Amino acid sequence: GRYPELASGDFLRALRELTEKAGTALIFDEVITGFRIALGGAQEYFGVRADVATYGKVVGAGMPLAIIAGKPKFMDALDGGPWQYGDDSVPSVGVTYFAGTFVRHPPALAASLAALRRLKEDGGKLQPALNARGDAFAAELNAFFEKIRARVRIKNFGSICKIWVDENEPHASLLWFVLRHHGLHTWEGRPCFLTLGHTEDDIQFIIQAFKDSVRELVGVGLLSGDTAALASIPPVPGARLGRDPQGNPAWFVPDPQRPGKYLKVETA
Repeated sequence: GRYPELASGDFLRALRELTEKAGTALIFDEVITGFRIALGGAQEYFGVRADVATYGKVVGAGMPLAIIAGKPKFMDALDGGPWQYGDDSVPSVGVTYFAGTFVRHPPALAASLAALRRLKEDGGKLQPALNARGDAFAAELNAFFEKIRARVRIKNFGSICKIWVDENEPHASLLWFVLRHHGLHTWEGRPCFLTLGHTEDDIQFIIQAFKDSVRELVGVGLLSGDTAALASIPPVPGARLGRDPQGNPAWFVPDPQRPGKYLKVETA
């Protein structure tokens, strides 16, 4: 979540090979990637099978839930091996005491079961589509940042995103306040996620909020950037450059109430 751009299948495959040779357990933290980057998490996405994995977030469907999953060699001590309620089977392996305040909490388990059924019914189609939206989201904003030479980037791994601002920017923290001014609240320094709940209108709103915020900060010199390049980019989609009644250059958009007429875009 901190460095989504560093996701590397080659590294994980090399690690799997190394641990197999050494007889060491390979443990994956899939709390963020599990069920998100693919139905089978990072293990499916990169083609690497871990011995033990931890899960949370998506699998909890908003409820406080964590899951440990793994191969029988490691998990039998927790659940007694393969057995089920309602028949004659019993735990065949000696178990280790394992408990916690919310272990097997019924509401959390019910929410998780509903989420897992929904994901299973889809058959793994949701994640690739959501990853593509995440890639497109990052690509559009990064193209804008690059064009105006702003030292801001959206670094992503599918639908997992991280907002990066050059640490040498003395006023970088202002970006978060300006984003809130434009109606977008996000936690500084934390990963962000596109979800199935985000509509296309939501994503376009987020993109515009980022563009407006960075545009304003670069325009007044609080973020580094190319103000000349900034002046050539429409402040809103579809805007055209023209002159106002005083002869000053300005951006205009079609007036929906008066066909053939235009409205001046008021910029900061």
